[in-house]
Order: sequence, then C-alpha cells, then structure tokens
Amino acid sequence: MDLLDSYERERIATTVITEYELLRGGTNQNLEFILELLDRFEVLDFGEEAVKESVKAYKSLKAKGKMINELDFLIAGIAAANNETLVTRDKDFLKLESSKIVVLPQG
Repeated sequence: MDLLDSYERERIATTVITEYELLRGGTNQNLEFILELLDRFEVLDFGEEAVKESVKAYKSLKAKGKMINELDFLIAGIAAANNETLVTRDKDFLKLESSKIVVLPQG
C-alpha cells in the first residue's frame, strides 16, 4: 500500500474490469482487505467511449500480430476514454505504445 499512500491527496482511479479481477481472484481470507482497497479508488465504468477505445487498441495490435489479454484491452480502453494515465506492472501494456501508459518495474 506504500505506493497508494504516496498518492493520498490525489484522486486515484481503477476500472470496473480491475475491480472484477480483484474480487474474482480474492479469497474469503482477503476479501475484506480487497474491499477496503477498492474503497480508496474511483471506479471507472465501461461505457460507449471505452468500447470504442478498446476496439481501436484491439484492431491496432491485431494488425501488428501483438495481442494482449482481452481484459487488458478493456482496461486500456477505459483509461483512454477517461484520459487517464494507466499505471501497471503488466509489461504486456507496453505493446500499446502509448505515452499515457506507465509500466512499473516488477517487485
């Protein structure tokens, strides 16, 4: 949580897709922690503009033969539709070649 704590005064957002991934992968033991974590975020929804951005990213990478996980297209589309910088540790997002994507080092 140290990274989150450093942004305490700023608005931090996540996507409804990431919310789904966290809750789906959570266990009964860490569900309370996940819910507390999600309470610290604004959750961005998957709307019409996000659909368009996701499809644009999908078609771009498909043409290059550089596909990523389907849910990652949705996450990137939501971030783009909301003009947000996407911060992740998932190196696959580098394939999207956007100045609005920051990939943090593992670890």
